[in-house]
Amino acid sequence: MRGFILLKPEAVQRNLIGRILCYIEDKGLKVVALKILTATRDQIENLYQEHINSPHYQTLINCCLDGPAVAIAVESPLGIDSASLLKDIQGKPDLGGSIRYYFSSHPSRGILHCSSSGEGIRESLLFFSEPEIIKYNKALDDWLIARQTEKSHM
Repeated sequence: MRGFILLKPEAVQRNLIGRILCYIEDKGLKVVALKILTATRDQIENLYQEHINSPHYQTLINCCLDGPAVAIAVESPLGIDSASLLKDIQGKPDLGGSIRYYFSSHPSRGILHCSSSGEGIRESLLFFSEPEIIKYNKALDDWLIARQTEKSHM
């Protein structure tokens, strides 16, 4: 399943792109599309459409339009729901082991957006065309699939 991550302008300005990418890959997610961009208002409003009635909506939108951002489409191995992995990786500011814990400058300022369950494909298509999303297998994917097959035959 595909997931989507947007590293917000604060992450770019603080030179956190590489560190966050390493963290994401170390957790087992595979990057299938990556782009640095200046997001449009339309893209960000579509990304956060479920928060339109929030009192912080306009601040959230403006924060994401503050400068260049990084759009990332990811997939997880063995059909694991990327969204649940992303939510664990993103975490809460006070939850040790999460991106927010390690990298956020303030508990109320998120430095990334992660797709919710079922939203990864829709959200990734706000920033990538389908041909920009690269399908490939990693050697580790084949090994994991083989191990899973072995276990199911035991």
